[in-house]
Amino acid sequence: MLKGATISIQALGFSFACSVGIRSLHRVNQSGVNERASADAVSVRRLPPILMLGDHFGYAGGIAHGATVYFLNVLPALKRAGIDLTVCFLREPHPAADELRKSGIDTVFLAASAADPLVVFRVARLVSQCGCRIIHAAGLKATLVARIVGWITGARVIVHLHDLTYPGSALSALQKLFARDRDRGICVSRAAQVVAVKGYHLPAARLRVIYNGLNLDQLRTAASVAGNTRRIELGISVDRPVIAMVARMHRVKGHHGMLQIMSRIVKSCPDVLLLLIGDGPERANCEALVRELNLQTQVRFLGHRKDVAELLAATDVVVVPSQQEGLGLAAIEALAIGKPVVAYAVGGLPEVITEGVDGRLIEPEDRQAFADAVISLLKNRSMMQAYGVRAAISAERFTLDRHIAALLDLYHETASQL
Repeated sequence: MLKGATISIQALGFSFACSVGIRSLHRVNQSGVNERASADAVSVRRLPPILMLGDHFGYAGGIAHGATVYFLNVLPALKRAGIDLTVCFLREPHPAADELRKSGIDTVFLAASAADPLVVFRVARLVSQCGCRIIHAAGLKATLVARIVGWITGARVIVHLHDLTYPGSALSALQKLFARDRDRGICVSRAAQVVAVKGYHLPAARLRVIYNGLNLDQLRTAASVAGNTRRIELGISVDRPVIAMVARMHRVKGHHGMLQIMSRIVKSCPDVLLLLIGDGPERANCEALVRELNLQTQVRFLGHRKDVAELLAATDVVVVPSQQEGLGLAAIEALAIGKPVVAYAVGGLPEVITEGVDGRLIEPEDRQAFADAVISLLKNRSMMQAYGVRAAISAERFTLDRHIAALLDLYHETASQL
């Protein structure tokens, strides 16, 4: 499907340049005077309308992922900041958008297939109708669509990398074809900068690292109110050691490896319990592996949950065994409510966790070292509590207010050059 999408978009690019390009450029030139007048009217306090464009809001069946959490936190905050915001996703509607509507944000879902090249013109029409001068785009296809639309309409484009996924060679070539020197990039971590330069062809000088932010007070309030309630509801005794993993059940998140690690942890802590919070395509395989390893009494599948903070409050240690991670929202959530994190030192996780201070960073794929780190925390309650205190302090680097301030600063800088 992806191969078909890239071929279709490439064909669109060349056909656009040959048959539609002159007319489109003429239209842009005709409106150039008005656009310059509008640009002159932009002040440092007033921003032009902005289009937030994404591939999808979440996965089929209402399953959420990191981007879902990001949009639910950030979009209402941008609206409260006074941004004239239009929100659009290329794929099908997602039930989580109901939360945005409660905040007064209407979301446009184009329900376009991955291989639909005409979606470019639908987005261009939306940009024209809403008068958007800046397109803030995230996702493999949405960033490419944004760049093509920016070329058509003259809108400035901000490419936002939320993960470390490289576009395929064909998509990367198309990103290069439609790249403009004035495009800007947001990287979720320093680790994402290499992907931005090599995969998306963004100039290093026009990249900015902006860490994701969460409403820490909201998380902490939910966690404190929960107390031992979730343990009681789940039938977990107060003194039972509990580990939690919060992630979509996808191969890259490391569920299979974590279950192998659990078989080692159980040998030293036989009463330990692992809570798997999240759902996804690997769930059936994970359930089968639990049976194979005879871990039925030590592992529970909780599925997709909206009460993550409350569940984490009922745990002792949070694990992030991902093979790849742009930053690690689950790790930030854990730190926010004072829970130590054990994670592989991959992607942006070393930018979240400080080894020996608020958690443990383990060399990738060293399952024994990962197990030993968890065991040492579970067996040393005072050390675990000390890590937790420092974790809450570390989390202050990832506040929602700080993230929004950084976005607004970039928007103003971009608008000043329209």
